[in-house]
Amino acid sequence: MPNSDRSDMQIENLLSAVTDALLAENINIDTISRQYQVSRKELDSFVRVINRLHLVLVSVQPSRRFVRRLKQDLVGVPNRNVLSRVRHLPPRVQIAAGIALVAGFMFLSRRRMVHEINEETQEIISA
Repeated sequence: MPNSDRSDMQIENLLSAVTDALLAENINIDTISRQYQVSRKELDSFVRVINRLHLVLVSVQPSRRFVRRLKQDLVGVPNRNVLSRVRHLPPRVQIAAGIALVAGFMFLSRRRMVHEINEETQEIISA
């Protein structure tokens, strides 16, 4: 089956017919050979390759994480969590946000510590 004699579409149709016949386990190569006017020898080489591909290629169920990321990449669905939003910020803003977070934590812990100290002194004074 020289490339000059057949168009790409005819070759695709031939390969599709052979693949469909093999997947349906209805292997009647002579009918396909006559239909596409291809010698049996040329068709057998396609059959061997398609059979090997069928044996080697197995279907795999993608993980939910992969599907979510792929959808995000293709459709552009925004990620709703805080960490992903911070990751896409410029580095200076990330540093400033980190400093603000640490300062807020220190402020709250200091406030709690002062409150506890005041309660202890009140207990000591009342006792």
